Amino acid sequence: MVRLTCLNTVSQWIDEQTTQYSEINIFINKLKSMIENRPENGLYDPILSATGKTIPCRKQSVNLSLFSHRHAIGFDHITAIYIYNETSAVIVKMNYS
Repeated sequence: MVRLTCLNTVSQWIDEQTTQYSEINIFINKLKSMIENRPENGLYDPILSATGKTIPCRKQSVNLSLFSHRHAIGFDHITAIYIYNETSAVIVKMNYS
């Protein structure tokens, strides 16, 4: 199990989404738990930084089984992109997909 933290922008996004859809909090917590317990299960998804360097990231998603495609948010999954080492993980981006 790794120690999980979020960037401030991710925390703000979570706050905005849970304010609009309180049920989303269940899925966000599930996604965080998945990352904490098995960060190595994430798919590789490197991103480019503003300096042009590639940052090795991983991503995991959770299915929004509570909502249909046409209802409320219009998406199927919440996806988190994170960086991790053996002891900690940092979520750098979270969005709907």
